[in-house]
Amino acid sequence: MMKRIVMASFMLLLLSGCFPSLPQEEEQLVEEMNEQEQEQVVEVVPQIITPDNYYQSVLYDGSYLHGESRGFGNSVMYNRLDLDQLEIGLTRIAQQHFDIENYYFREGQFIKRNVLNSWLMRYDEESNPDGLNPALGEEGNLREREESQPRYLSHILEHNYLVEDSNGQLGLGGIVIGLSMNSVYNFRIEDEQGRYNFYELPLTEQNIEQEADRIAKEILTRLRTMEEGAYQDIPILFAVFQEQPRDSVIPGKFIAKAMADPKNDLDRFQRINERYFLFPSNEANQEARNEADQFQRFKDDIQEFFDTYLGVVGKGRYVDNQIQELTIEIPLRFQGKAEIVALSQYVASQLQLRFQGNYKVSVEITSVAGNTESVVVQNPDEEPFIHVFN
Repeated sequence: MMKRIVMASFMLLLLSGCFPSLPQEEEQLVEEMNEQEQEQVVEVVPQIITPDNYYQSVLYDGSYLHGESRGFGNSVMYNRLDLDQLEIGLTRIAQQHFDIENYYFREGQFIKRNVLNSWLMRYDEESNPDGLNPALGEEGNLREREESQPRYLSHILEHNYLVEDSNGQLGLGGIVIGLSMNSVYNFRIEDEQGRYNFYELPLTEQNIEQEADRIAKEILTRLRTMEEGAYQDIPILFAVFQEQPRDSVIPGKFIAKAMADPKNDLDRFQRINERYFLFPSNEANQEARNEADQFQRFKDDIQEFFDTYLGVVGKGRYVDNQIQELTIEIPLRFQGKAEIVALSQYVASQLQLRFQGNYKVSVEITSVAGNTESVVVQNPDEEPFIHVFN
C-alpha cells in the first residue's frame, strides 16, 4: 500500500516553487488555488527492492509531478546518450549524500522554465543580465568573437529530495543541481549569401571545471538569496557533467561534485573519476584489457550461434578504473520469435560463463528496425533473467 501523507497549506506554498518572484497575476492565481485546496494528499510509491537502488518517487493527489524543465534537455543537448546519463547519474551521486532509505525523489520545481532559458543564454548587460554563459567576445570577426568566449554551459538539471519530519509531513531536504557542460562548442555563422557555416571548438577540461565552479557559485548565490532566504537551511549539491561530442556512441561523464551545506558557501569541488569504454575498440583493448577479452569471447560465442554476422557492441561504465556495469546490444535480422527465444537462452548461459565479475551485465536483443525483442540481465551473484517481448 502506498504511504499517504497530508501536507499543510504552508508546505504547498513551498512546493509550488515561487522561484523566482512571480508576476502579480501568477501570485493571485497561486492564492486562489490555495484558497480552493487547503491540503494536498501526497503518496510515496511503494518501495521495490532492486539491485539498482532507485529512490521512491512522490505523487501529488495520485499524479507524478513533472519537473519545470521537462523536455527542455532535448532542445539543448544533442546526444540522447548524454541526457540519459545526466539524469540517471545525478541520482547515483545524490545517493552518496541523501540516504535512499530516508529521502524521496521529486523532479525539480524551483528553477522555472523561463528562468532556466535565460540562465543558459549568454550574458548581456541590457537584454539578458541573468545569462550564465559568458558575453560574446568584443574583438575580431564573428567567428573570432565566438571562439574567444565559447559557451560552456549546455543544460541545468534540478532534482529535489524530500524527507519526512517527526509529524509525518514531507519537507524539502535537499536540492541537487546537475551542470551539463560542453566538451566541444558547436556554433554556426551566416555568411553574406545567407548560407550557414558550422564550426567546432574543443574545450579543455581545465577550462570546463573553472567555468563550472564559477557557474555553481552564482547559482548557489541566487538560490540562497531569493525567496527571502527560503533555501538557506537546505543543503545544495552540484555535480558537473562533461558531454561527449555530438556524434559519440558513448555517453559523457561526471567529472566533479561539490556540496553547499545549510547556511554555507560551496565546498571545493571533488573530482569524480568516471569514464566509458566502447567494446570492441582499441581504447578498451589498451585500457580495459580484462573486460575487452571477456567481451570478445562472448561476441565470438554469439557469432558462432548464428550463421549470419551480428554486430555485437558493448558500453562499459567505470568509476575509479573499476567497471560498474556493462550494457551489450545485439542487433538481429530474424525470421521468427523462436529464434529470439533460442538466442536469449544462449545469451543467458554465456553471460554466466564469460562474465563473473561483481558488476551488472545487461543485454538487449533488437531487430533491424531498432525494436527491442528481448532483454537478458545478470546482476552480481544472481542467475540471469530473460524477458522476451511479445
